[in-house]
Amino acid sequence: MKYQFLLIVFLSTVNFSVFAQKEEVRKKVNFNADWKFTLSDSLEYSEVGFDDANWEKINLPHDWSIETKLSKENSGRNAWFSCGIGWYRKEFTITKEQKGEHVELQFDAIYRNSKIWINGTYVGAQYNGFTSFYFDISEYLNYDKPNRVAVRVDNSIQPSARWYTGSGIYRNTWLTITHPTHVKNWGTKITTPSVSLKEALISIETTIENYKNKEEVEVQTTLYDANNTKVGIAKTKIKTTLNKSYTALQNIKIINPKLWTIDSPNMYTAKSEVLINGKVVDDYISSFGVRSIRFDAKKGFFLNDKNIKMKGVCLHVDAGSLGVSVPIQVWERRLKHLKSIGCNAIRTAHNVAAPEFMDLCDQMGFLVMDEFADKWNDDGFVRKKNKKGNFFNPSGFANPYFELEWQKNYEQSVRRDVNHPSVVIWSVGNENHAPESIEQKVGLKKYTSFVRSIDDTRPVISGMERGRDGVPAQKVKQIIETCEYMDLIALNYGEQWCTAIGNQHPGKPFVSTESYTYFNSTPEKRFANIEKSPWLDVLENDHNMGLFLWVGADYLGESKKWPKLGSDSGLLDFAGFKSNKADFYQSQWTEEPMIKTYVYNGDADDFSTSGRWGWPPMHSSWNLEKGKQYDLVTYTNCEVVELYLNGKKIGAQNRVDFPNKIMKWKNITHQPGELKAVGFINGKQVCDFMLVTTGNTYKLKLLPQSSKVKSGDVVHVEVNMLDKKKNLVNDSKAIVDFTVEGNAKILAIENGDVNDVAYFGNKKSMVLNNGKCLVILKILNTDKEIVLKTTSKKNKGDMLVFKTK
Repeated sequence: MKYQFLLIVFLSTVNFSVFAQKEEVRKKVNFNADWKFTLSDSLEYSEVGFDDANWEKINLPHDWSIETKLSKENSGRNAWFSCGIGWYRKEFTITKEQKGEHVELQFDAIYRNSKIWINGTYVGAQYNGFTSFYFDISEYLNYDKPNRVAVRVDNSIQPSARWYTGSGIYRNTWLTITHPTHVKNWGTKITTPSVSLKEALISIETTIENYKNKEEVEVQTTLYDANNTKVGIAKTKIKTTLNKSYTALQNIKIINPKLWTIDSPNMYTAKSEVLINGKVVDDYISSFGVRSIRFDAKKGFFLNDKNIKMKGVCLHVDAGSLGVSVPIQVWERRLKHLKSIGCNAIRTAHNVAAPEFMDLCDQMGFLVMDEFADKWNDDGFVRKKNKKGNFFNPSGFANPYFELEWQKNYEQSVRRDVNHPSVVIWSVGNENHAPESIEQKVGLKKYTSFVRSIDDTRPVISGMERGRDGVPAQKVKQIIETCEYMDLIALNYGEQWCTAIGNQHPGKPFVSTESYTYFNSTPEKRFANIEKSPWLDVLENDHNMGLFLWVGADYLGESKKWPKLGSDSGLLDFAGFKSNKADFYQSQWTEEPMIKTYVYNGDADDFSTSGRWGWPPMHSSWNLEKGKQYDLVTYTNCEVVELYLNGKKIGAQNRVDFPNKIMKWKNITHQPGELKAVGFINGKQVCDFMLVTTGNTYKLKLLPQSSKVKSGDVVHVEVNMLDKKKNLVNDSKAIVDFTVEGNAKILAIENGDVNDVAYFGNKKSMVLNNGKCLVILKILNTDKEIVLKTTSKKNKGDMLVFKTK
């Protein structure tokens, strides 16, 4: 495709007045409502006249796998759910007045192997299940009668990935109608080549598509701050011809810009308008932030010239019993919890996240490693082809169509996400081949150079497989040589070689693209069960810019043994509740004084049941056997901790005496009552935490995220079991029943237990875990009073009446 480049002189201004933006010309309509679905397969379903009256009526997003029955006959990779082939159909109309307009149908993702028909005519396919894509459907449409779209989704070959993927049109869909001469979808690229507190230079590349006759068009870009105040404008004239694309290059200065930072994620808006004969025929809105990023070989990462360590986590796309069809409010709550413990970075492991998730990262101040794929091809993940069982796939876990569409997928993902200030690293893959392999070098050379050809403002890497154990000096040499085609030394589970790599001065900083949350390795042995968080390696090495823990939240799938539904290595559980892992990292990542104490299930130094990605088993109950001795652990950022049992001081310890920051208390004799840990800084008490022996369960308590609601809201309600003194009975396993009155429905009830197949997905009852659970409600409308009621045998229930905003 031919591109014409034009450059205009920038125009800057300081004191623009607040500007009320006009109604948008481009119509982008949410296309989620009124679909029909069947879990069966026939090519007849694509035909216009097919009778789908008996199909299930649904609204998107939709994950059909999460609605199937759990069975140990299914693959543990897919969390024991079934998949199959499903079809979607929808009827819609386009008015006669819109004939001649440019119409696009966009899917933010479909898992997977999707094929689309409009009015019985095949439009195209998208095989990858995480990439956003769209089709120009202008020529397929009727303007005098209804249109029908049919979508076939084939996820029948299992397991198709290493974790739960869901099945279906599980993200949003959109219908866009605009002028034939328009800004291309994902057609703006906004960069900030020069940034200071006094002024910032904003560079805008706008791609115009022309499907009309020869036109002289004007491209006008106006910048607005968060208060909708106009802060800059630029104009470019272009002479276009039919079926060609043009790129307008524009530069605008912003005076006294508000920078995008982790703590103050200020955002700007660019409104791109296409004018013909002075009339606006198309407009396109882009969000961006003003910030600079720099990666230093000796000092790591800099944001706006401030040195920052990445306190990161990896995240999959699912959310417990919601599957992969996750309301953005659920992710917002989860990200708030991660932010509260000091997390500042996200790796989208191991595929592109939803567009609205990326918007959240911008708005909340997270740094993002934007990853496009897991496996490139059949990498021999299962090297022993004779292994049997539904956990393994003899063909590996790469998309079999990867080579067919990787370029398209990578390009569309970069162009979709390029304006996000949160995105600071592109990742082209994960754990494909060991450092010394030819395949890894060839893949990195091909994929990273392609991404740089689209955007060279960010480093491009891959989360590289560490390979087998070996002679440390040789491993370090292999890693550095293989990272030749990466802009950083990027390695999964390789922090044990970080110091040695730095000593070789490779000319680029180190990042732990994936790390354990608890254990560490030695240079000679991977699973050495060294009780030392990889975060300490980050602190010990200036060139180590940070890490991404595996994992930020528990996820479905990758389970070898029934009935375990997924990984429990997350800082958050399925319900989004913080775990003991989160408390440890809060003690490492935050300065606000905090302290938390847990009780080991057994010997504090026994790791026999911890697992390679797990932690020593522990809990937070003081309802224990009187007179028995227990080991405890305290996580804190305080200098000194004093321990009291029923008001009597039984010990004091200095944090500095625990190099791994894991403060253990051995052989503490249990007495019913209160165990209190008190934290001191500079000799002053700054915080405390208590474990309390509770009474019998007495009453349920509902704790809503908000009691005021409006139509469309997704509301989280925490359910706690209390004793008569209003203490949380955190060893309660009571069963709670739920009813809803009014126009609302329960989307999910979560207790966070990855082994609970009996109640997983139940929307009427739940067994408590750690004395609590979570209810997620969807408010349909507020024309009637909405009431959530809970009951539990031998306990008082609770009721919550929601008020209208």
